[in-house]
Amino acid sequence: MKYIGPFLKINKIKPSNVKQQLFYFSKESLRDIVLHSKCGVLTSVKGIISKNTSNFDINTFKNVSPLLCIYRKANPVLININDRLCWNDDKFKKEINIDSNAFMTLCLMELSDYYNSFHNIDKNKYNLGKFYIALSKKQLEFYASYFRNSEGVFIDKKCESGANPGEIKFVDKYKKFKFSSQALLMAAYYRCSTLMDGEGKEDFKNFSFDILNMLIDSKNDLYELSFEELTRLCFALNIFYEYSKDNKCKDLILDISELIFEKFYHANSQSGMAKETDVENDSLNYINFIMIYKHTNFIKYKENANFILEKLLKLYDSEKGLFIKDTSKKNVEFTCLEVMLYLMAFLINVEVYKNRDKNNLIVLDIFKRQLIDSGMILSWPEAPDLNNVERYRNFSLRSEDLIEEQNFRTSSIPSPESCEIAPVFCKYVTYSMKKKKFKSVKVSFDTYKNMFIFFIVLHFLNPKIPISFQG
Repeated sequence: MKYIGPFLKINKIKPSNVKQQLFYFSKESLRDIVLHSKCGVLTSVKGIISKNTSNFDINTFKNVSPLLCIYRKANPVLININDRLCWNDDKFKKEINIDSNAFMTLCLMELSDYYNSFHNIDKNKYNLGKFYIALSKKQLEFYASYFRNSEGVFIDKKCESGANPGEIKFVDKYKKFKFSSQALLMAAYYRCSTLMDGEGKEDFKNFSFDILNMLIDSKNDLYELSFEELTRLCFALNIFYEYSKDNKCKDLILDISELIFEKFYHANSQSGMAKETDVENDSLNYINFIMIYKHTNFIKYKENANFILEKLLKLYDSEKGLFIKDTSKKNVEFTCLEVMLYLMAFLINVEVYKNRDKNNLIVLDIFKRQLIDSGMILSWPEAPDLNNVERYRNFSLRSEDLIEEQNFRTSSIPSPESCEIAPVFCKYVTYSMKKKKFKSVKVSFDTYKNMFIFFIVLHFLNPKIPISFQG
């Protein structure tokens, strides 16, 4: 009987562990990309923090290379340069996706509340939050200078010169602009105006409302947008409303959400209309309607969200522990963004409606099978060491408050140092229906998908800002 103990010692994770692991992964991966990857146009630390900033040790950041903007793609396989693992700049796709950059800056600002909690506890972590805010301001100034067309709207660009601001040159990649991109940056400029002090604060706020007024004036054009573009516009407006509580924005959200649900209901309630499920849009719209319910407390939006969730539930195969979009295909591809949006929809559902055992199981299955076992996450940062305050409840450093490692990482994924791959999500994975297993992963890094994922994780799973809903 002396051997039975170890066999019974099974660590089963809970949805709360999943949330904590994803938050830790996202903030650490973001820091690696923004401060160390050099995958974009760089700036100097001195150009971000003035010497007169009180209680700020600039030497803490002497070895970082902050990004003013991020390129579209890169190879996450690291190379060894002078005994340091570095990103390979020969593999950078030097195009600028405006949404990737908007999400990157929003991510940095989302972490400001988290790092503010280290005030008088850990000076370096507290200063990292201040650094992120200052960097966000510089990034937004850069976007306004370089990423707008002649009409003043933000568009994707191509980089045709070096990686330093003094020698940079961009040309338009596409002539068309997306309303959802403008709304994302509207949210970013407004959020920054609430975090910054002094010069530029009102300019940023006013600029964000200029964008809002443009969207309102273009309402008739918005009604003609594709379902995908409406979905992403609604999400960006929801984020802006959470920051601003502006009633004009709320009215626009309600108008657009009516059109979204009408399109969704029509496509999913007609006989003979069966088609492959659009997991990205459906999952994001579940999140959209839950957010609108939070903003209004109108029961109809909760019902709309539940109607969408029922469709997502039908995709889940309990035997495989996966959601399957189309069982007629021999090989099914899953993008990292659709898997994470599906997972986030159910994580939010579990948070809003407590004690839903089936949905708890779906969260754990999708996390383990479709995210971890599939190889979608290429590496995972090591957990904080034992002298790091983040390793303890309330940052106490007391042994009785030590947080288990499974709240920071999953042991089945190697660290970046051991596998020499950056901690990011690969673009997609492929599942063989015949063999009932995932195929080998093609190593890749798409900044739009990763930054979108990081944002939804950092926005909804921030332990310092718990999700709360009425009703």
